[in-house]
Amino acid sequence: MMLWIIVASAWACNTKQDVWNSGICSPYFDGTIMDYLRADDYNWGLTVAMIERAGLTDLFEGQVDTLPEITFWAPKSYSIARWLLDSQKAAMPGNIYMEVEDVPVELCRELILSYVVKGKYLKEDIAYRNMSYYINDEEQDGGTDMETLTGCQLRAYLLGSDWQGVADAGPVMLNLWSFTYGEISVVTPDIQPSNGVIHALDYYVLFGNI
Repeated sequence: MMLWIIVASAWACNTKQDVWNSGICSPYFDGTIMDYLRADDYNWGLTVAMIERAGLTDLFEGQVDTLPEITFWAPKSYSIARWLLDSQKAAMPGNIYMEVEDVPVELCRELILSYVVKGKYLKEDIAYRNMSYYINDEEQDGGTDMETLTGCQLRAYLLGSDWQGVADAGPVMLNLWSFTYGEISVVTPDIQPSNGVIHALDYYVLFGNI
């Protein structure tokens, strides 16, 4: 029942990187990435459950010496809820997951780590796309390439926008390209807990497709 509540509720959410003139909003969070996720059960409850099921809490609390800071391209609860529901619809024996606790630990670990990059990549660290080429062209010399902890190849890039007819005078958007699955929509970049950065993905990005 909870899965359907999460799925239904998300339909009403605005998922664009909107810019609101509401003063200065600090991107910093006083706590670890895990603290931040746990503080918002509505958006991250199932994400937290996947991390805990995978045995990766120490990573997201900054307790792994070789990974003191990480970049988390973070899938939200709705994406994971859809993934669970899809497994139920497909009804493949051995791959039907009613809840996160039904998912094998190793699968949880692989899925979550596929969204984690070593080091802290803020929006300001990402290069603009060269508009002369498609983002996945061999000739593309813009953007910033990175690899997740499971070897997924990603290219993050910035893209300007027009405002009132003036080219590139609008907000600068952070975008993500997966060389396996294509475009992945980022809705909230640069959330900065103490041990890295969270770039929140769109609700409608299919979990696991990265």
